[in-house]
Amino acid sequence: MKKTIIAIFAVTVLFLQGTLAWAWNDLSRNFIEDRLVEKGLQRSLAQAMLNDSRVSLRPDIIIQNLFYSSPRGSEERPSVMNIDPRHIENGRIFIRENQEFLSSLEKRFGTSPQIITAILIVESRLGTYPMPYNVVTAYTNMAFLLDPDYFRRIQELYSEEYPLLYDDATISRAHRRAKWALEELYHLSQIANKLSIDPVSIMGSFAGAMGPAQFIPSTFNSYGIDGDGDGIASPFNMQDAKASMAHYLKRSGWSEKASIGKKRKAIFHYNRSEIYVNTIMMLYEELSKSEVEVQEPLQIMPEDLIIY
Repeated sequence: MKKTIIAIFAVTVLFLQGTLAWAWNDLSRNFIEDRLVEKGLQRSLAQAMLNDSRVSLRPDIIIQNLFYSSPRGSEERPSVMNIDPRHIENGRIFIRENQEFLSSLEKRFGTSPQIITAILIVESRLGTYPMPYNVVTAYTNMAFLLDPDYFRRIQELYSEEYPLLYDDATISRAHRRAKWALEELYHLSQIANKLSIDPVSIMGSFAGAMGPAQFIPSTFNSYGIDGDGDGIASPFNMQDAKASMAHYLKRSGWSEKASIGKKRKAIFHYNRSEIYVNTIMMLYEELSKSEVEVQEPLQIMPEDLIIY
């Protein structure tokens, strides 16, 4: 974890040193605007979003998405993320305090309180982890990689620290990520419109995930449901987030009676990382233990939870 923090800090320093003298050009902005309009967004809304002063140049977000987006295990247990045992205890408290609603989701979708809580622990520390990134800024910077000049400047800025920026596999991934970000930017605008909120006010992760369940916009548009009965499905509402997670897991094949392999496959749909799946299954098992079993000491490194 310390290495990851140091690396991201170095990226931020490079960003502060190197980006003051350059910016994306109007051609890049117009290209993104035209693509959003093609998808069905009103041009006035696309212009307002892309020209907002809160949408900033953040090439460090590009680096984080290209090189730090996958969960990492600890040195002691490379196959599992570091989890502070306090988060597991908080998870048990969370289940007790939300038992009625979580049980209703289990009856409706077949998802136990333990699996919903396990994912919430990793994704947002049960909804308590701060979301420091402007989501429109994150998606816009990634989408601008479709501009060869912008990506070339990223390569020039960070080539010494990240020589893989010139690797064909990285270049291909950057292009795929850019097209994906453009699609997510459109879905984000749709969610903001449904909720009658300013899209540029939305905060999330550097990958553009939002709310306590860390949904990306397109996934929430497909699987998000109203959990608290107010007639609105919002990724920022905890009840809606829990219900949407249960809906998504069921559609991905989750069942409490399913085999371990089928359960793992359902979680893999949520985050396509074996380390992530291993971590969620470990938490699921820990949260499923009886009070007597909980008395046994946890064999987990007492470090802060790593959030991706």
